[in-house]
Amino acid sequence: MRVLCTRGLFAGLGALLLLGFTPLIDKHPARPIAEPIKLGFSYLSAAQLKELWRLTGEYALAEAFLKQCGSSSHVEQRMRLAARDCIEARALNRVSGYFRRQMAELNTKHTFVCDTDQSKALIKSTRAKIDAAVEEVRSMCQACLFC
Repeated sequence: MRVLCTRGLFAGLGALLLLGFTPLIDKHPARPIAEPIKLGFSYLSAAQLKELWRLTGEYALAEAFLKQCGSSSHVEQRMRLAARDCIEARALNRVSGYFRRQMAELNTKHTFVCDTDQSKALIKSTRAKIDAAVEEVRSMCQACLFC
């Protein structure tokens, strides 16, 4: 009788150990703590929207100047790439559309002088400011806690 109990005990212990090494099946997978979202116009106040359109117009003027002087910065494409992971595509498209309309208008209204020393210095400083702005957007988007 004692041998049967000992065998039964070892068999039960062996089964328990074997079951302990089976893979666990998660019937209810854990949900992530945060879900990535992209920001859009609904996150901006009226003052922020006004500032966005003002800045977009300034970038259009800068790009029109650089383009006429043969030194395009490609700010639109670069900003889109920098912001695409944290800004809604619809918002990016709307800003791009406004930028292009402003560029077209400025290119027909203005002719820029490009061959003076002052113009050459302005080209260099304008490109540097655009480069810094693109990098700032990229950095902010990478650090975005909501995105």
